[in-house]
Amino acid sequence: MPARRPKKSVAGLIVVRLVEATGNSTKSWDAAVLAAVKAARVKTPVGVEVGRLWAELDGPKLSRYHASVKVAYREVQRAPIRPSR
Repeated sequence: MPARRPKKSVAGLIVVRLVEATGNSTKSWDAAVLAAVKAARVKTPVGVEVGRLWAELDGPKLSRYHASVKVAYREVQRAPIRPSR
């Protein structure tokens, strides 16, 4: 399969970056993942990769859910300025 060319915008190239974050919740793993995305503090997330889920036990019940994620977001990367000849 041929390599994909990056999309170009008026200001430069659009790249996808990843930021790692963790979150927790007392309700569910879904809520823990959403808390991690919120903790990543990116303006417009486009995807999330869940790396690890774990929970704390309170006797036989789960008491706190945790999630470790990578959040993907798009960023415009300006083209480098070439020196004039």
